[in-house]
Amino acid sequence: MIDIFYRILSRIVEGLIILGSIIIVSTVTIEVVLRYLFGLSLIFTEELSRYLMVWFVFLGSAIAIRDGSHIKITVLVKHFSHKTQQVLSLIAYTLSAFFLVIITIEGIKILPQQLYQMSITMDISLFYFYLAIPVGSVLMIIFLLPYFVEVFRGKASEDNSNKKGQNIPC
Repeated sequence: MIDIFYRILSRIVEGLIILGSIIIVSTVTIEVVLRYLFGLSLIFTEELSRYLMVWFVFLGSAIAIRDGSHIKITVLVKHFSHKTQQVLSLIAYTLSAFFLVIITIEGIKILPQQLYQMSITMDISLFYFYLAIPVGSVLMIIFLLPYFVEVFRGKASEDNSNKKGQNIPC
């Protein structure tokens, strides 16, 4: 059941990234064609691209956590025993989760202030732009949880946690 949840959530996040990519590529391509062939311009292209890129960073970071793709420096840790590696992994995951909880809380705190602030060219509330912070952080926490399970099962270590998808049930 949990595997299905993670699989569906992964597909939704990946789908949102693909959809956003299509929107950015389309609008930027249309902007270039209009500008260079017809001397016209879409005023919202740059702003839309910037806001979607922020969403990409947070959604992509969640996928990177799922896949174990974030940068790790294991030059010292890989020389420790398996048990020590597990303890260090647990500490690293706990610190990451703590950091993400703080980002989530702070991201939620700034949302009400952005509700009535509008983007300049698209006339859309900046609330939706800032919503990427708590949504992405919560997704990162969700995708981090299976790593805790693996540590407690005794299967996670720095030697194998950087292999794509090994620690997560997706």
